[in-house]
Amino acid sequence: MRTGIKIISVAFVLIIGLIVAGVAILKSIDFNDYKELIAEKAKEATGRDLAIAGDLNLEISLTPKIAVEGVSFSNAAWGSRKEMVTIRKFSAEVSLLPLLSGTIDVNRVILEGVDLLAETDANGAENWALAAAPGKPEKEKSGGMGVIPVVRLVSIRDVKITYKDGVSGVTQNLGIENIDIKADGPDAPLGIDLNADVNGQVIKVAGNIGSVNDLLAGRLMNMKLDVSALAARVTIEGKAGVDGGKPVADLIFSLSGDKLADTLSAASTFAPQLKETPVPPITAYSVGASVSFKNQLLRMDGLAIKLDETALTGNLALNLAGKVPGLEATLASDLIDVDKLLPKSDKSATPAPAANAGDGRIFPNDPLPLDGLKAVNAKIRLDIKKILAQGIEVTNTTVALSLLDGKLNITPLTANVFGGSITGNIALDGASQTPGLVAVLGVKQLDYGAALKSQGMDDMAVGKVDVDIDVSGKGTSVRELMAGLNGKTRIQARDGQIKSGALNIISTDLLNVLDSKDDKKLICAVIDFDIKNGLADTRAIVIETGGFSVLGTGMVNLKDETPKLRIDPRAKKASVASAAMVPFDVSGTLAKPVFAIDPAAMAGNVAAGAARTGAAVATMGLSLLAEKAIGAATSMVFDETDYCTPALAGEKIVPGKAQAVAPAKGDGGSADPAANKSENPVEGIAKGIGSGLKNLFGN
Repeated sequence: MRTGIKIISVAFVLIIGLIVAGVAILKSIDFNDYKELIAEKAKEATGRDLAIAGDLNLEISLTPKIAVEGVSFSNAAWGSRKEMVTIRKFSAEVSLLPLLSGTIDVNRVILEGVDLLAETDANGAENWALAAAPGKPEKEKSGGMGVIPVVRLVSIRDVKITYKDGVSGVTQNLGIENIDIKADGPDAPLGIDLNADVNGQVIKVAGNIGSVNDLLAGRLMNMKLDVSALAARVTIEGKAGVDGGKPVADLIFSLSGDKLADTLSAASTFAPQLKETPVPPITAYSVGASVSFKNQLLRMDGLAIKLDETALTGNLALNLAGKVPGLEATLASDLIDVDKLLPKSDKSATPAPAANAGDGRIFPNDPLPLDGLKAVNAKIRLDIKKILAQGIEVTNTTVALSLLDGKLNITPLTANVFGGSITGNIALDGASQTPGLVAVLGVKQLDYGAALKSQGMDDMAVGKVDVDIDVSGKGTSVRELMAGLNGKTRIQARDGQIKSGALNIISTDLLNVLDSKDDKKLICAVIDFDIKNGLADTRAIVIETGGFSVLGTGMVNLKDETPKLRIDPRAKKASVASAAMVPFDVSGTLAKPVFAIDPAAMAGNVAAGAARTGAAVATMGLSLLAEKAIGAATSMVFDETDYCTPALAGEKIVPGKAQAVAPAKGDGGSADPAANKSENPVEGIAKGIGSGLKNLFGN
């Protein structure tokens, strides 16, 4: 027994002695003597020069430490500077006892003062592409991952990383004030604390992600991160990772900011084109959703987007498994304020020229951008209780959209505006070589008086209007579509009232002869076109009041955009006939119409006066001209025909023959004493029309 104890005691003393001797030997070694060997091996492995300017130290204890200072690694021969990376200080501390069980347990790794340059040359070659030194074959990589060390703390301070793109000339800068990654073990969550800046923009990240073993095994891992960047805040919480070799996520995501302009300004650091992008006057904004991804299906449930008072909620799904992505979305909103979502316009800016100003055409000839219709299949429904735009309030809007293999269908499209209802459906075939369009739109009982009032024109007219559009066509551009258009368009109003502002546009003299309320009553207004192969033929152009009628005949050629119309205003009774109605023709083009008065339809001094003011009428672009009869020889006509009844019934309107009214007897003056108010009545009419136009357009 005693012998055994002695043997054990001797062995223990020997072991302690060996350890002490080993420590003494290690402490006596100057590890700086190995710097050349380390540099040589680095050269063999990478073909680059590794230099250690400072001391290489090893502290021996149960937690030995290694530290090195002044490390540099050379750049590629073509690089913009000598060193690719410099390190002011590196140190690591390892627990000794776990090594006995084959575990590498690193208490901490500290890295300070790193300056790294990553760059490419003009041909795209990368300075981080390393190769073994000439004549030294690369060693084959052994299989397996070997022993994975447990690192409890990685602390990095004062890091500068510069990326130079030799092809584009763009330089990006990353500065890291600190990044600390902590873990209590290989199965413990990794805590992250990062404070950095990218191109001067501060980025902060705090939270935790899965363990080291989760990362190495490619398992799903829990995470919770708070990110501050680009004047915005982002939170992510849930699970993400790889399951069966495929990415999987189940997260709650939110993004918010106090001012959109600040976020876009910060983002312009990375995307300079944003500097020229107009910014809407949005302050607070936020986006949130439950985000999941599995089997190539991305879902965003409980999606909530808020831009000041505008809010949008719903669900969205994007399927990436097919030949093209498939998108499904159901979205709803109580309010969308368009004025606050759009950038403020610069009224002083010079308007941009029209896209086709060079060829004098209205309908553009640019190819329709329909390739996007084939890039995705979609099914979207949008319900909006209220839309505000430029003083207009649209309520109860519903849009259902489906897009399949390049074929777009919008049905239904419904809304309420100015007390009326809008319904429609649109079909656009973008899959065919020659795209086809079918559009049906109906407007019922829209209050045009309220519409005019919303635009500051409350002295024009009141009443309600119906609109029916049913057209179809084929073409690769808007111009080609219009050239082959078929269908019909119809605008119809009845039982309205014309106010002084509208009559003032026609003539101040007309106001003098429309004294009764019934004279200003709008019995009907019908504008009805039949369209066949790009030719729009007038079925009816009728505007009828208690005092006068306006009739139109002719056609509009949509192929070459040339109108051939005759507008014929007529008094309905003798008292109104004293304000002579002047027929005129509309020709030229839709972009530059020409208005030509028909002197043959007038007599005596009326024709002479009209000729003197013809240029003024043409530049105003009016559809009516009222002029005082001058002299006893003036002829006056009127037409009592009821054009409203057949026009409202959808019949084709052909103007009847007007009746002549004998000139008033007396001193040769006008039938209306008001004619004597001006020595030059034609000039008075021109001034009245000009004044009316200013009132209409707010100038």
